[in-house]
Amino acid sequence: MGSYLLHQLNDAQYDYLVLCLTYESILNYLDQLESDLQNKRGKLLVDQLLVTGNGRNRFIACDFRDGEIILSTAKNIKPDNIYKELTTKLLQQNSKMLKCSILSDHQRELILEGQSF
Repeated sequence: MGSYLLHQLNDAQYDYLVLCLTYESILNYLDQLESDLQNKRGKLLVDQLLVTGNGRNRFIACDFRDGEIILSTAKNIKPDNIYKELTTKLLQQNSKMLKCSILSDHQRELILEGQSF
């Protein structure tokens, strides 16, 4: 398992969801992520739940073009709940990543039960 999951979205707001799976900053694996986005462009939604917790820094949106993530476009956002629900589903499928996360036992249980927050 890598440091993140890259999930293609089919909606008008974002093209991909990046779900960070470790405690490391996304900047630590930016080169690999940009390689995975080569020849693509659009808008990324980054969910840092396992890095920052469920606070105001959880979600970041930014643009990317031809594999380059344009950091100057990055901003903290509060997205629709549909993205939190997607993260919950993805984490249920990768539940071993929850074990060493900064989430509380209660938050881990919610995810395993399929409840987003």
